[in-house]
Amino acid sequence: MRKFTFSFLIFLCLSFNILNITAMAAGNTFKEGVYKVSDFNFSSNNIYNIQNVSSTDTVFVLIFDENNLQLQTIRLGPLSLKYNLLPLKPTYRLVIVGNGNIFIS
Repeated sequence: MRKFTFSFLIFLCLSFNILNITAMAAGNTFKEGVYKVSDFNFSSNNIYNIQNVSSTDTVFVLIFDENNLQLQTIRLGPLSLKYNLLPLKPTYRLVIVGNGNIFIS
């Protein structure tokens, strides 16, 4: 009887952990930091969308050109809508400030 109870408790704990998994696209989700656009392997002719997928944190996104001139600033609240980015060149830098997660599509 003890083996059954012990096995049932372990199974119960594991099943609760499985239900809390959140699916996210790992390749396009970024956290706070400074990124080079050339590291993303984006096409320079496409227009990309950006979205905050965090449910609690606000994020600021800044885009700088090769001369460190600020081209675009976006404030994204929790679970924000999608916003268009400027056409990105490989020499641009993308700065993400905040604890949220940014999804680029």
